Amino acid sequence: MTVVDLMSEAKMNVELRSKAIEKGRYELYNCFQCMRCTSGCTSMKLLELKPHQVVTMVKLGLIDELITSGIIWTCAMCLKCTERCPQDAAPSDLITALRNLAFDMEANVPEAYLKVVSTVLEVGLIQEEQKVTSRDFEVYDREQLNLPKISKPDEIFKNNLLILLTPEED
Repeated sequence: MTVVDLMSEAKMNVELRSKAIEKGRYELYNCFQCMRCTSGCTSMKLLELKPHQVVTMVKLGLIDELITSGIIWTCAMCLKCTERCPQDAAPSDLITALRNLAFDMEANVPEAYLKVVSTVLEVGLIQEEQKVTSRDFEVYDREQLNLPKISKPDEIFKNNLLILLTPEED
């Protein structure tokens, strides 16, 4: 017998639930829906599902719905939900695990996220160096401002990042 979501008639995916749960350090089944995580959420107005609802969906095994939607990508990752959780359910860690699972499955990963990963591999930062404009509309770069030059990422950094992003073989 499987649990069925009565709104969308989605079926529980036990295998994906196990993968999502094993990727983190949270006590998912200790969550008793106190909603402290949601009350402190900075992205609450942008989220279709609140952090406590994401935890519930994972507990019910409705992982496909989470990773194929944009819900997990709108979280600001401020970590307030994890700090506020009295039961160590750690919704932000769970959302990170779901993002990793979505990335592993190549399911609906936003283009902006892929661009950030690409830029980190190339530059070592989430965005490329930018020039700044003064109040007098003069444009300065890092060298003119006597700031140290930013070094490009070395091969060890790139390899470690790629290991984190590469799906694990079963």
